[in-house]
Amino acid sequence: MINVGLIGYGYWGKIIHSKLEQVSNVKFICRSKDTYIDKLDSVDWVFVVTPDNTHYEIVKSCILNGKNVFCEKPFTSNLKQTLSLYGLAEIHGVKLYVDDVFNYREELKELHHSIDSEKEIKVVWNTLKSENYLNRLTWHDLYMLYPILNGKLDINWPKINNITFDYGVTDTKYHEVAGIDFTHTTDNNDALFDMINGVLNDDSIIDWNYNKDITMNCERILSLIKNNVG
Repeated sequence: MINVGLIGYGYWGKIIHSKLEQVSNVKFICRSKDTYIDKLDSVDWVFVVTPDNTHYEIVKSCILNGKNVFCEKPFTSNLKQTLSLYGLAEIHGVKLYVDDVFNYREELKELHHSIDSEKEIKVVWNTLKSENYLNRLTWHDLYMLYPILNGKLDINWPKINNITFDYGVTDTKYHEVAGIDFTHTTDNNDALFDMINGVLNDDSIIDWNYNKDITMNCERILSLIKNNVG
């Protein structure tokens, strides 16, 4: 199995770790403030699951040391940093992948068959809404809707083009995109496992260029939204 290092061991880092243990050899686990550079020689891949504002420097260090990197979303703080890291990855001949776990949900095919750029669409996500909801929640919706959000944008947040984004708080978690229920339950396929296993072990299900495109588009749109509401 592939040797992997994990940087970040908070709530989500522990969940990522549970999947990595099934498909790889986890050689080390560090937190964002721990020393990890001296451990990189033992691995082929590094999974970065640290606070958002640490992603750029950690991913950059791993790439410069010739390591393939999986990074949690949001990837970086802005599109300039994103372009810089993709450029470094190409120079150093390493792979770079940003979490797009909902693209591995079985319901996504139904969404992409049904969405129409001419019809009104609503995104509803009822969960604990934090100040960081754009990075934590909206990022997912933007890459899921990439087929109709990869061109000209009319942003009047919480609306983009024909899409209204509604993030509220209820007692019951609920996530719906264009009338399709994406709420996570035990009945759903294990999209997180499928994504991680694909990245590490099954190139046939991974579209590296598509992941790059949606990542850059998410960075672009989030920057515009933040400027719109700022």
